[in-house]
Amino acid sequence: MGIENKSPETTMGRRGFLKGAALAGAAAVAAAAMPGCSSPKSQSQSAEATQASTHPSGYMCSEDWLGEAPAIDESKISDVVKADVVVCGSGHSGTQAALAAAEEGASVVVLEARNVDSDTGYLHYYGQEFGHFNSQWLINQGYGPYDTGEIVTEFCRRGGNRVSPAIIRAFVDNCGEAFDHFIGLIPSDNHMLEMGPKGELGLHIAYGRNPEDYPIEMGGYKTWVGDAMFWGKYSDEPVNGVGAMSNISEAESFQVAEAERLGAKWYYGTTAVVCTQNSDGDVTGVIAKADDGSYIKFEAAKGVILATGDMGQNGEMIWNLITEVPEWCERQGVEAGSVTAMTMNDGSGLKMGCWAGGYIEPGPRPTMSMGGGGGGPWGTAPFLWVNAEGKRYMNEAVTVGAFSATLRQPIGTIATITDSKWLTTVQRASIDHGAPNYTRPQYYDDLVTDMSTVVAAGAQGGLVRTCTIAERMQSTVYGADDLETALKYAGYEGDALKEALATVARYNELCYAGSDADFGKDAEVMIPIDEPPFYVAPSSNSGKGVAGLVTLAGLMTDENLNVIRPDYTRIKGLYAVGNCLGQRFGNAYSTPTAGVSIGMAMTHGRVCGKTVANL
Repeated sequence: MGIENKSPETTMGRRGFLKGAALAGAAAVAAAAMPGCSSPKSQSQSAEATQASTHPSGYMCSEDWLGEAPAIDESKISDVVKADVVVCGSGHSGTQAALAAAEEGASVVVLEARNVDSDTGYLHYYGQEFGHFNSQWLINQGYGPYDTGEIVTEFCRRGGNRVSPAIIRAFVDNCGEAFDHFIGLIPSDNHMLEMGPKGELGLHIAYGRNPEDYPIEMGGYKTWVGDAMFWGKYSDEPVNGVGAMSNISEAESFQVAEAERLGAKWYYGTTAVVCTQNSDGDVTGVIAKADDGSYIKFEAAKGVILATGDMGQNGEMIWNLITEVPEWCERQGVEAGSVTAMTMNDGSGLKMGCWAGGYIEPGPRPTMSMGGGGGGPWGTAPFLWVNAEGKRYMNEAVTVGAFSATLRQPIGTIATITDSKWLTTVQRASIDHGAPNYTRPQYYDDLVTDMSTVVAAGAQGGLVRTCTIAERMQSTVYGADDLETALKYAGYEGDALKEALATVARYNELCYAGSDADFGKDAEVMIPIDEPPFYVAPSSNSGKGVAGLVTLAGLMTDENLNVIRPDYTRIKGLYAVGNCLGQRFGNAYSTPTAGVSIGMAMTHGRVCGKTVANL
């Protein structure tokens, strides 16, 4: 990754995803396919320009990542299935769309490329958190109800107003009900609903805060309590892999069971290939390919919902569409098209929407690239950070901009510097994504236990278990009774060492003054570094952009999640949810509570399922 912790234990490797879990997509009738996502009205105007170009019209890129819509001869179709609603993909968003539509009385079919017997359930339902607001579950614990308008505004501000306020509002207004419904389908005596210090269901909160203290405002940004965490069982040992302990797949099994009870039918091992369209460009269904090579036509009386996920394993799409990432990478000699995310989705559902006449939101386009700043087991917390030259470079309380600000530093070490008061900083952090997490107080106890061994470890450094997510990954921390020695252990020498010492001295002056005149960090987290022992936790900035966990750029839609053309006319019968849906995150993943990627997927899926079923 572009910014990494040096400890090998923190590497988040890919698991056994099923390649192509995002279902393939295309435009329906060959005559209705629109090259370059052009609408029928604009096609003739742009035809000449398209022919002279090597890339789809409407995009500033160098390659034809889109290609032509597949044309499938009717003679190859072995079966025709009719339903009110056809859902392409059964991850978090597709499952909820299917369930909601079935609850509204619609007949529903779900196309899923994964085979039901394959051992990919975790990746099929990626992640472990359901970020939301104002559920009865939250309110019963004292958190909320919150002002939804204030939350929508915070989303829009974090997204630089490059989001759709209507799509954000559809999430904020409906996510509480969506969460209550989700856990309501899990039997009340199920182990997944057990809370408490070592329970399997947690709630991301900050240390020492009361319910009335939220939202927390730090670094100019607000955060609210709302991240429900399906953490699985407590482990005091390191466990590698993102979501490796998650039990959210099991929770999803109850959603599928209920949808099937209501009549929804899953077609596993069946990959959506092409939308069918009538002469007006309306989407009328989907042609899919089964594992045995046969084709099936699915006719949708009311609508098709694209829920096939991101473009994470399509290096060509990432290189041409997530433009900031390849620019950083190319400058460091990375081969074109080689950058991928941690999912196995190939973007074919996004292509499906484009072939039908839609288009992907304009750039800069977001990915889930988080983190940044110095290293350490405490996540993104407002410690002092210095770059490879020993210089401070930002307001460390602005976790929203930590990754991008760190990427702009000299290549090499990025370090966190602190002292014996390190726990105070951890306890005063916000609850942004990746921040210290007091969901399990035992994790803080483990953190204190591990930190107590760091100084004795000397130049080798000590391995410290993290306190941010369920997995017990580890970070290397160096400690000594004098700051210079701790910095040397972390790799600082020569001019960089002198600069780092001077930086700490300047930082302490600002702390004593009670005001950060250099970068404006909140006074409550301006804690002087003046009491031994001293600690340094390094990470590494390679100068390379990363696609992160998933890409987040999706199709343009209206407020009802109906896919639109470049001229803003609606494509009747075509909808997008999950990571097929655009206008959610601006140019980066920054949200006022953690877990929003999955929270939005489930909520928008549920909202869309109801909408289409009632057409």
